[in-house]
Amino acid sequence: MKKILYICCWLCGVWTLTSCDSFLEADPKGVYTEENYFTTEQSVIDAISGLYGILIVEDYVAFGDYAWDICSDDMFRAGDHAEKEAIETFTFDAGNAQLKAGWSWKYEMVSRANNILIHLPEMTSISDDIKNRSLGETYFFRAFAYWWLYLPYGEVPLILEDDVKNANYNKPKASLNEVLAQIESDLLKAAQYLPETSTAGRINRGTAYAYLTQLYMHWSCIENNEDKLQKAIDAGTQVTGNDNYRLSANYQDNFRQVTEGLPEMLLYVTSSSTWRNTSTIYYFSPRSLGGWNFFHPLPGLFEAFGDDPRREMTMWAAGDQIQVGPDLINYDPNSSETGYHFNKYTTFTSEGLLNFDLLIPLMRSADVYLLVAEAKIRLSGAGAGDQEINAVRARVGLPPISNAGPEELIKERRLELAGENRRHFDLVRWDKIGWVDLVTLYADPKASHTTDQGRKNFQRPRNYYFPLPQEEIDKSNGVLVQNSNY
Repeated sequence: MKKILYICCWLCGVWTLTSCDSFLEADPKGVYTEENYFTTEQSVIDAISGLYGILIVEDYVAFGDYAWDICSDDMFRAGDHAEKEAIETFTFDAGNAQLKAGWSWKYEMVSRANNILIHLPEMTSISDDIKNRSLGETYFFRAFAYWWLYLPYGEVPLILEDDVKNANYNKPKASLNEVLAQIESDLLKAAQYLPETSTAGRINRGTAYAYLTQLYMHWSCIENNEDKLQKAIDAGTQVTGNDNYRLSANYQDNFRQVTEGLPEMLLYVTSSSTWRNTSTIYYFSPRSLGGWNFFHPLPGLFEAFGDDPRREMTMWAAGDQIQVGPDLINYDPNSSETGYHFNKYTTFTSEGLLNFDLLIPLMRSADVYLLVAEAKIRLSGAGAGDQEINAVRARVGLPPISNAGPEELIKERRLELAGENRRHFDLVRWDKIGWVDLVTLYADPKASHTTDQGRKNFQRPRNYYFPLPQEEIDKSNGVLVQNSNY
């Protein structure tokens, strides 16, 4: 049932096995090693493309990481992947297939980044602009990979340049602070090297500052200190205070390919029906309309929207109409196990087929606005983040609010970012500081599909992180130790 995506990527190091002795006498063409690959500017550009290319891998961004959010009170897993039920109800063990789905691809991204960072700084046959941009992109993507290892697993091994040089790959876990400090270091370097603006599809300095903001907000919930909150504000203001990263005039443009630039889209996957696509679109789309029918919004999310205009641009419900080719059809709530579908990632061609000319947002400026607002509220109390919250609300024509506190901020993030893989990890960090009681919230019948009610057993602090994949622990011969409470 899964769609297999083939990606043409550069590989640093090639091993070829053959029983034919004559091969040893041949002059092989197109075989690259560490010694002969990084010699030209084009080789670096191709290597960087290999980092971007991983973003459409099905078990990474395209599906694997979205599956973490089925734990939340926004989404039901649906679909036919049996291992997801245990993730959603917190009844998994370390052998669950979902736990290992994206692990190897994240370390593949780390591996490619490390190889670039070993060779690129010493290269002279490359322009300064391309060299600096490439360094910024490489530091960013290494940070991005470790960020998406940190979120589900917490403590993970850190493999860096010296480890590659010394073939030191079987390492124990680093502490939470060590992992976060490494991500911070890479993002700060990325911000130093990346250009302020970029061509479509490439990251820029704003991307690095956005992830720094997100990093500091999560870090502040571990240490709960004002220093990380102020750092989040300082980093976030580099985005909210820069017109190059302004909010898009039309909310829904962030999920559609448009001809004009979208400064709000700080990191996204570009999908195209003509040259490459991501299976994300399949997973979110109704089976009756060509999709694979996963990730159904829960009724509680629909109720939370009320008359918020973002609802119709986020999810389909009874009474909504869908443009499918030349026809305007009524949405069928019976096509969903919850009565709803996310529509952020679904449109149709003029022939009525699924349209892959879409954008899959991974980081938007609106996210940063709300993170800055949150940091200000935590530092200075209710009302301190009103400016940032109201900027996000004004974009969709909502009236301003005043004296917004935790409850208002939490709701605004839920509605603005619904279906964008933020909710569960947001709730986890808010539970750490007492903004929510996640044990009670997840036990509420509204937080689950009817089949899971009474079965969603979140335990604090056990479920702040998932267990490391048992397969990786077994391969380490005792070096890698399982997360506590598993």
